[in-house]
Order: sequence, then structure tokens, then C-alpha cells
Amino acid sequence: MNASKPALPFRRLFQIPAASLLLLFLAGCVGFQPIAPAHEPSARVSLAVPAELQQKEGAWPLERWWTVYHDAQLDAMMERALSANPNMAAAEARIARARAASDLSNAGTGPQVSAGTDLSYGRQSENYLVPRPPLGKGGEYVSQGQASLNFSLDLDLWGRNAALIRAADAQLKSAVFERDAARLTLASSLVRTYAQLSAQYDMQDILQATLQQRRTIRTLIDQRVASGLDTRVEVQQAQTNEASLRVELEQTATAIKVLKLQLAALAGDMPTAAQSIARPAMSPGEFAVPGTLPLDLLGRRPELAAQRARIASAYAEADAAKAQFYPNVNLNALVGLQAIGIGNLLNAGSFTNSVGPAIRLPIFDAGRLRANYAGKASDIDAAIAQYNQSVLSAAQDVAEQLVRISDLGREEAAAREALNAAEEAHRLATLRYRGGLAPYLTVLTVENQLLSQRRVIASLNARREDLHVSLARALGGGFQEDRGVPATASNARH
Repeated sequence: MNASKPALPFRRLFQIPAASLLLLFLAGCVGFQPIAPAHEPSARVSLAVPAELQQKEGAWPLERWWTVYHDAQLDAMMERALSANPNMAAAEARIARARAASDLSNAGTGPQVSAGTDLSYGRQSENYLVPRPPLGKGGEYVSQGQASLNFSLDLDLWGRNAALIRAADAQLKSAVFERDAARLTLASSLVRTYAQLSAQYDMQDILQATLQQRRTIRTLIDQRVASGLDTRVEVQQAQTNEASLRVELEQTATAIKVLKLQLAALAGDMPTAAQSIARPAMSPGEFAVPGTLPLDLLGRRPELAAQRARIASAYAEADAAKAQFYPNVNLNALVGLQAIGIGNLLNAGSFTNSVGPAIRLPIFDAGRLRANYAGKASDIDAAIAQYNQSVLSAAQDVAEQLVRISDLGREEAAAREALNAAEEAHRLATLRYRGGLAPYLTVLTVENQLLSQRRVIASLNARREDLHVSLARALGGGFQEDRGVPATASNARH
């Protein structure tokens, strides 16, 4: 019978009248008014793709989009860049930091158990818990000890911890997508620089071919001077033209060296590695895309995915701020030993325990909770507005690349036609000069026109490769939002 009596106070501890409990909850809700975001994410949009770029089967872009160039050196350089570039290491560090924050938020939802021991020695007050002698030890110097095992659990009745977990997980996703955005930027920069290196080698070929043509003409000039048909004026003109081409060849060689140094830096190599970079052997990188680009494909850009994750995090943080208006209920428990006089600490009579809820109510805070919630709602508006602007910019970026690539074909056709005409004019002018029917000035003029048209063709080829890289970047470079997202404690439970 006596053993059952101590249980009565424990049960009564939880017998709070329903009306009182309601008043406590209402007190925690005082002043709360929901704030709806002022903006919503952009609606679905789509872009029409020129017929010559439309892909009949499958969907582009691919994850390893640079492999369409079929250049083994480029592929190897890309692997080194994506694994050794310092920017990628920094992005991985940010992911690790976000993962730790997510784990920390998840840890707050489980039971917390801690052990502690407190030992002290000092004078006891005669007017506090311990009475004066002879009934107690008030006024005496005594030792005290406590050894306990503490237990606490946040019941999270209003979902604040759950909201913080969602926010942390969304931030982790955002960090992963930002890493993917950094990968895409690095890959685009490397391929673009590699294509520029290839274009410089092509320009070097054009200059060397033109220099060989001018040397052939100079030999003809020397023969005509010996025959008395030309003067030293034509010889000096030919020498001047050859010298100007040699200057351009030196400038091109310098540009090649600089581009190799840039490639070595992008690949995470030391500058000495630039010497081992060979001439690119890139195949034409012809890309094709679906006939229309809806938002779900247009949105396959890692920076847009990161912004969507930040929107989800902002909503979750607003939910956590809203939950702060309600009572916070924790369950606490303690079991251990307490004694006045350390020698009594391990006695059976020193055993103690306690269990019960801890309730904290926000009654008056001078508007702090409302201001915090309003700030979180503003963060949602800012994140959505930034995302909407990014979607518009992405749509414009893709549209511009598609227009440029489509129109480039007509430019190339006109340039090839002009090149054929310049080559024929150069052939005829050389024949007439050999036959003494035309002066050297005519040959020189036509030769400059031919060199100019060759430059145009090389420039257009370089532009085409650059536009293909820009299109690959604009379409996300094969990014898939459901790949590469690390598992978290919260989504692992679902």
C-alpha cells in the first residue's frame, strides 16, 4: 500500500485542467498573424528551337557534354580540372559545412542524455534549506556531492525543429547545386579556352600558308627584276609584307603560350605543365536540342536548382519562426545520487529521481517574434524574386545562343563564297602578273583580300565552337537535379 503512494504526485503533475492548458496555448499565440509571400515563382515558359538544331531522338545536353569533341587530351584535362581545381575543393568544403549544419539540426530532434558529477565543500546557511543544529547542519562546513544522469526530449509539438531540419537540408542541396554550378563554369571555361587554343593554331596555319605564298611571289619578283621588268620598289613591298606576317606569327605564338598557361591553371596544374599541352584535335562539336525547350528542361541549370533550394529553405525558416509563437514543451528527467557529506553519496538513501514537462510561453516580447517572422517572410519574397529574374535571364541566354547559332550558318555560307572568289581572284592576278599583264600592286591587293577572307573563316569557326560551349552552359551542361544530392537524416527516414 505504502509503495503506491509516491506515484500520486507524479500523476497529478500532468492533470492540468483543460481550460488552463487552452489558456497557456493561447498565450503563446498572442500577436501571431500569418504573412503570405508577395511573389510566386514564374509560370511555365517554353522556347522554340530552330529546325537545324532540333534533335529527333533523345534529349541533349549530356552530362559529359565535352566528349562530343572526341579529343582525348581535352577529356584528360577535364578530369584533372574537376578533381584538382582549388575552386572545386572550396565548393566541396561548403558542402561539408552544410552537411554538418543539417546533421546538427537533426540531432536536436532526438533524446539528449548527459551525465554529470558536482562536488563542493563550504559553509551551509543557517536560514536556507538546512536548519540550525541540532536538527541540521546549518552554519557548519560540510561537503556535498551529486552524480546524475539527465534526460531531455524536445516534443516539438508545433514543428519548429522539423522546419529547421527542412531548412538545413535545403541549404545542403543548395550547396551541392552550387558545387555543380562551379563545375559547369569550370568546364565551360576550360573547353572555351581549349577551343581558342585550337583557333590560334588554325590562324597560325593560315599565316604560314600566306607567308609561303608571298615568298613564292617574291621569287617571281626577283626574276622580273633581273629581267628588267620590275624595280626595287616591288622587292621592298614584298619584303615588308613578309615581315608583317612574321610579326603576326610571333604574336600568334605568344597567344598560344598564354592559352596553354591558362589551360594548365584551369586543370589545377603548375605552369610547367603548359609545355606538355599538344595541339588540340577537336572534332566539330555539333549539338542538337529538342524542338521546344519547356521550363523543366530550361530549368536544368545548377544555379537555378540552387535558388529553388534556397526558396524551400526560406519557407522552412518562416515555418520555424511561426512555431516560436507557440509554447515550447520539453520532457525532462533525472536519476542519480545527492548527499550532504560526500561519504554518504553512494548510500542507497541518496538515490533521487525526477521527471516532468518543461513549458516555456512567449507572452510579451516587444514585437521580437513578429519582427523575426516578418523578416523570414521577406526572405521568401527576395528568394522568389531572384529566382524569377534568373529564369528570365536563363530563357534570354538560351534564346540568344540559339539565334546566334542559327544565323551563323548564313554567315558561314557567305564567307565561304567570298573565300572562293578571293582564291580565284588571287589565282588570276598571279597568272596575269607572271604574264606581265598586271602590276604587282594588283597581286598585293588581291592577296590581302584573300588573307582577310581566310581570317573571317577562321573567326567564324572559332565563334561556332564558342557558341556551342555557351549553349551547353546555358542548358545546364547535362545537370540533373536528382543526381548527386547527398542523403540526409531527415529524408532517409521517408
